[in-house]
Amino acid sequence: MIRRTGATIVVTSLILVYICVYPVAAQAQGIDYPLDVMSGLVSTVGARDWRYTIGFKKFFNSYTSYQFPNPFPPEQDPLSRLEFPIDQWFFGGDYIYDAWTWSASLDLWTNINKDSRAPMQDSDWDQANQPDQKSVFSESKCKLKRSWLGDLKFLIKPQVSFFRTLRPIFGVRYQTFSFVTHDGNQISLDGYNMDLPGEGIEFDQSFYQYYVGGQINTTLKTAGLARYVSGLGIGLVLDYALVSAKNQDLHLLREGERITTEITKGHCWHAEATASLPLRDNIRLQLDVDFKRIITNGDHQLTNSFLDVDFGFNGSRVWSDQLSAAAVGELIF
Repeated sequence: MIRRTGATIVVTSLILVYICVYPVAAQAQGIDYPLDVMSGLVSTVGARDWRYTIGFKKFFNSYTSYQFPNPFPPEQDPLSRLEFPIDQWFFGGDYIYDAWTWSASLDLWTNINKDSRAPMQDSDWDQANQPDQKSVFSESKCKLKRSWLGDLKFLIKPQVSFFRTLRPIFGVRYQTFSFVTHDGNQISLDGYNMDLPGEGIEFDQSFYQYYVGGQINTTLKTAGLARYVSGLGIGLVLDYALVSAKNQDLHLLREGERITTEITKGHCWHAEATASLPLRDNIRLQLDVDFKRIITNGDHQLTNSFLDVDFGFNGSRVWSDQLSAAAVGELIF
């Protein structure tokens, strides 16, 4: 799967490079420039006032984590913490409708590779006589079995001079991650070391984010840089979201069907910077850097039907830092 993903990315990159560096002299020889052919095709299909983007997104140094305290004395906090890496490639894009005083966009992405290069980490503080001392630590290989990222955004365009640069936005984002860990190793404070063969943990998580913010757009003149580039579009988005989250953890190596569930609420800060390079009137190359910080708190529920366990308490914490970069092509109808 990794080789196939890498091949897809390489081929797409080569096509973009070819389109961008194809000699302009070819036009003088009567050869159709590839972008002109594509631009003409775009002009004959699609619906008026619509834009579409398609491309790849890559996450860097990103993770999603949760922890919960010990509800019994000595009430150490945390009692357990699990950290799942997000560094996969995603494929997707936007569907955008532009009206005179508003626009709406639907942003959809799904992962195209599963294996993470970073390990999942699991830590415990379960010594009653040393509540602040980490007592158990494990690392396991981690797969993102599936993930969907969605963002429905509305942008308001009041016909007032101030708001022609700063546009109010609001919308809803949805994120779901489904991980499975495998082939880990665990070490205890007393030095005991053991392997964790096979699959260890199944972890499913969802975030619902309801946000409001602003978007700034401007254009940098690039006259003289290239005759077919009229200007470089720069965009900046900053928004704040109220977040509802739910995650469920199934420890496959524990006796019985041991499931922990966290239902939490909190907030998210989100910043996004975009550079848009017009290659033709209706074709753009867009580069995007995006960062989200999600922090939520709430309830923890532990169930195990085999051991007849079912109890809950509060004090759980769920958080996620997500940094990504994307390269997409935009078609304007």
